[in-house]
Amino acid sequence: MSKPILACTSCGATKPEPDGTPTDLFPSAHCGDCPPWTCTDCGEACSASSLCSCWTRLDTLPLADIKAIIAGDGTFDVKPVTKP
Repeated sequence: MSKPILACTSCGATKPEPDGTPTDLFPSAHCGDCPPWTCTDCGEACSASSLCSCWTRLDTLPLADIKAIIAGDGTFDVKPVTKP
């Protein structure tokens, strides 16, 4: 029998074996099993199913808008490479 994998450092949730998610390598700070918590940045209630206003959901945006958001902070270059 293998040792359970710690999937969440907040509530202590574990999983019996790797499932191909990032928590196979690093436990998350919160998960769907956690009760709502207070966001340390804005003070609003936050949960895995109802994020506070600090979060920007990218899963519903077109790819071009996601690139613009990421490029806007200056850390991600989305310009196409041009060959001389």
